[in-house]
Amino acid sequence: FLSLYSFLGVSPSQTRKPYHSNSFVVSRADSFHLAHAHKKINHFGPRPSSHSKPSLTTTPSRRAMSSRPRPGGPLPIDASYILKSLDMFPKLPSEFSQTTSQTAFATHVAIALIAFLTLTELFMSTYTVKTTMIEVDKSLLQKIDIAVNVTFPALPCTEVHLDAMDVAGDNQIDISDSFQKQRLDKNGGWIMEPLKEVLNEVEPKEVDPTTDPSYCGDCYGAQAKDGDCCNTCDELLTAYSKKGWSTRQILLTSSQCQREKKGLHRTEQGEGCNLSGTMQVNKVAGNFHIAMGEATVRDGRHVHMFLPEDAPNFNASHIIHSLSFGSEGPSALDGVEKIVGEEGTGLFQYFLKVMRTDSGSIYTHTERFRPLMVDVPGAPPGLAPVAGVKNKDHEHHKVQTSVLPGVFFVYEMEPFKVTETVDKKTWTSWVIRVMGVCGGVLSCIGGLEMVLQSGAKKGVSMF
Repeated sequence: FLSLYSFLGVSPSQTRKPYHSNSFVVSRADSFHLAHAHKKINHFGPRPSSHSKPSLTTTPSRRAMSSRPRPGGPLPIDASYILKSLDMFPKLPSEFSQTTSQTAFATHVAIALIAFLTLTELFMSTYTVKTTMIEVDKSLLQKIDIAVNVTFPALPCTEVHLDAMDVAGDNQIDISDSFQKQRLDKNGGWIMEPLKEVLNEVEPKEVDPTTDPSYCGDCYGAQAKDGDCCNTCDELLTAYSKKGWSTRQILLTSSQCQREKKGLHRTEQGEGCNLSGTMQVNKVAGNFHIAMGEATVRDGRHVHMFLPEDAPNFNASHIIHSLSFGSEGPSALDGVEKIVGEEGTGLFQYFLKVMRTDSGSIYTHTERFRPLMVDVPGAPPGLAPVAGVKNKDHEHHKVQTSVLPGVFFVYEMEPFKVTETVDKKTWTSWVIRVMGVCGGVLSCIGGLEMVLQSGAKKGVSMF
């Protein structure tokens, strides 16, 4: 029975379906009775001698017998077998492994490569990678701040007027609410004393004409209608401002301003001025400038009013300390210095291409200078030499052109935006790279060693 049981391969864990083998049919119940009878035989039967041959069957242990299910019971689940079947790292017995000097050398090479590449990855993980992209700027309808800091070493603060205009028709005249003017002496030092109005000082008359009820001051053509009077300098300046006329000459020549001592300041002669502040403009093409004369808008046009004969006295020498769009920081025009030389004053123009970034704006620039006085051969018809300046051969003369002396910053907003993305590596990415390095090095060295060993067995030299 035991031989038949072993031959048929019937175990208690099999299903209840009978096992068919040729003419033998043994059900699960029969196999259980056979095993029970075998247990009784082994219990009461004689023990085999040491010289007798071992039988093909062994006595099942008490633990194995207790683990066998009773007929009709649930089938057991062997957890250890399931775990062993999922083993991805099977172990080779030590008697089947062999170590050689060649494999030891390959192992040392692999360790050295892994250490070197791991340190390299650790060093590279400390660096940040910046990626620059250009995309369409969708914020063109907003406004942008322009920070300016410019010094005019030979121009008094009363002559420094900042104006701005753009292609949208927006005009800003004499921007002063967000700017500060600082008087400078000829050495560039600050002058903290207030201005003294001492020019055009006249002896006061014994009788003030304004006390006469019948007195009507002349408005010098600026009256709104016939019969209007300008009895004080302020009234006269207001009338001129309403007309959009320059008030420079009226301060020097009008009796009202002379009487009230509101002429130009003598202490400003030889002084300079520092202009600093921030203004807000539309994000469209435009310009801002510091030029000669007072600005006004007539029929939608930006006009500067000044006497042409005074133009050579407007010294447009300047030093740009900083000029930025949107945010403070280093820019292309920082530290630019332009000093008027023998060619005289003229028009300084800076053409700026502004592109927005995440942190502000950047720009590139080109510049141009157009002198006020130019040399021309002979005497052009209709143009007389200025101040009688002639050279030795009396064939060239300096003539005054129609340029407006001053400093102009002409800017153009690009429709694109520069975006910078900072890629900072994390420690998890470093761990993943190190694991990839280890696996790759071991695979490559192992494959190379196998190829060399296979060639050596076949007697083929790889080198």
